[in-house]
Amino acid sequence: MDYRPIPDDRTEQFRSYLRYAFEPERGPREDADEDEEDRPGDPRGLFDGDDLLCVCRHHWFRARQRGRWTEMPGLSAVASPPEHRRKGHVARLLAASLEEYRDRGDYLTALWAFEHPFYERQGWGLANKYAEYECSPDALAFARREATRISDSERPAGEFRRVEADDWAALDSVLAAHDERFDLAIDRTEEWWRTRVFESWRSDPYVYAWDDETGETRGYVVYRVEDEAGGKKLAAAELAHADREARLNLLRFLANHDSQVETVRVYGTDDARLLDEVADPAAVDCEIKPGPMVRLVDVPAAIEALEYPGADGRFDLAVSDPLADWNDRRFRVEIEDGRATCEMVDSEDADAEVGVATLSQLYVGYHSVADAEAFGDLDVRSSAARETLEAMFPPREVFLPENF
Repeated sequence: MDYRPIPDDRTEQFRSYLRYAFEPERGPREDADEDEEDRPGDPRGLFDGDDLLCVCRHHWFRARQRGRWTEMPGLSAVASPPEHRRKGHVARLLAASLEEYRDRGDYLTALWAFEHPFYERQGWGLANKYAEYECSPDALAFARREATRISDSERPAGEFRRVEADDWAALDSVLAAHDERFDLAIDRTEEWWRTRVFESWRSDPYVYAWDDETGETRGYVVYRVEDEAGGKKLAAAELAHADREARLNLLRFLANHDSQVETVRVYGTDDARLLDEVADPAAVDCEIKPGPMVRLVDVPAAIEALEYPGADGRFDLAVSDPLADWNDRRFRVEIEDGRATCEMVDSEDADAEVGVATLSQLYVGYHSVADAEAFGDLDVRSSAARETLEAMFPPREVFLPENF
């Protein structure tokens, strides 16, 4: 079997695999939608001779991770037609993708899972949770009052304006401020803004910005209006703001659709803060959902890439990895002056043992050491190793909302 880029003359077959995997209810189609041709990413396939067994797409992201920017490929569009399923082909495709990432020097990757248990068995771990809120526009009326109070005048400050793709740079500055406190936030490219935010292969969204009284853009919202059985719904896919005043004005903007839609849906971090802001928390449906998953591509490279201020010590770590044999080893980790070395050793015993999925969660800061023991498969066998691991990997606020 051969893993390789999908050639141009097989592009329509690649698209047909995706349509069957993710939209089978729409039936077979000979021609793809025009917008489908412009979706970013590099397609790959697993071939048996000339037979295309399964496919995926790679996105080459930069992400913030523990205070530094790093390359973090995003894996998406994993699909296999029914005639090739249950034969282990997808696992081979994933393993080959990891090998490609490793050859590039990447040590961390992420994906959105169609089935969390499947990807957990392949070594991916949940990176963050998020909240999905649904309410009537009237439930957001508090934002009008609060925005007026903050403006210290008779009406809320600033103006709303509809923006186009050429305004992406102003929105990118807002997103940078919004994401400043989050690990795994993505450094978007202009192409991503244009083809994945302002455009969609189903229907292009509305994008509105809020500018303060000086004309500076400090918030924006990306949304669609959906026609459902219970009435129209304003579905905000993205709500980004530089500060609380901008956030309140964006919520006010959504509330101002009360004559047009019955329901508003917004997303946020899993702290459920909106329930503390509205007048009646019972008027808001809040559901906590699993977000994307992360995986270490190269354990030694990942451990050696970070700085560990305040950490010191040495321990042997046994890692199990179902796909990457270069990770399925025992490693000696030594921290000195805030820098780590991680080298393979032949020792029989280990001070700690962990699967690569749990180690990935610990690495990005989703789990503390205690949570990795309670909810994952981390087994720490010495107090010195636990102390060093806790100093190396304190929990972080992880939030990767980017949909890919």
